[in-house]
Amino acid sequence: MQLWIKCTRYGKAEPYYVNISLVSGMSREDDKTILEFVGSNAQAIEVDETPREVLALHLGASAGHGV
Repeated sequence: MQLWIKCTRYGKAEPYYVNISLVSGMSREDDKTILEFVGSNAQAIEVDETPREVLALHLGASAGHGV
């Protein structure tokens, strides 16, 4: 199973690689998704993809169905 996924930094159109196993939460705010990471220095990043798209990138094309 793929752990690294390629997302797009919100408002920058830059690729950003995310280790999905370190994501502790996802939320949607307007047209951006906020990915929150685990750890003592917990950080968050904003990406263009929806939570459904992030899951589909990680799990494959069929992941978006039924979510």
